[in-house]
Amino acid sequence: MEDATRAVSPAALYERLEQVYRLLCGKVGSRSLGSGQGRYLQLLLSRDGLTQAELVPLLGVSPSTASELTDKLLAAGHIDRKKDAADKRRVLIFITDSGREAADAFRQESAGALCDAFSVLPPESQAQLFALLGSMLEPDKSCEALPEPMIRPGKRI
Repeated sequence: MEDATRAVSPAALYERLEQVYRLLCGKVGSRSLGSGQGRYLQLLLSRDGLTQAELVPLLGVSPSTASELTDKLLAAGHIDRKKDAADKRRVLIFITDSGREAADAFRQESAGALCDAFSVLPPESQAQLFALLGSMLEPDKSCEALPEPMIRPGKRI
């Protein structure tokens, strides 16, 4: 078995994180929603009444992908579009009751899938991983001590 204390190159770490990401994406989702649609509805649960342009950066997708997600969710009856009363040029997107139900089902199924994915780790390792990931997300953590990345996001080596 590999020595866990051995230094890992940024490229090797990137590859491993990408593998884990693909594994989780394959497990997360529901029978009726893809992960993108589920994330879209989850976002509207917390910030209902956004424009499609406002959703694009929050979802981290391209405008065309956001448009496609919007069309699918509209067709399914999970969201509605309404003109902004204050500015008739703006069209706001709202989650429907059907969308709330779908978002809840997505959240439950995703949580179960993630539990299954991490069940290969003993509980103490799961807690340690969660703590480590949480510390990476703390806004006051500095990345100055990290070496310059050898690769750019989205680029394969």
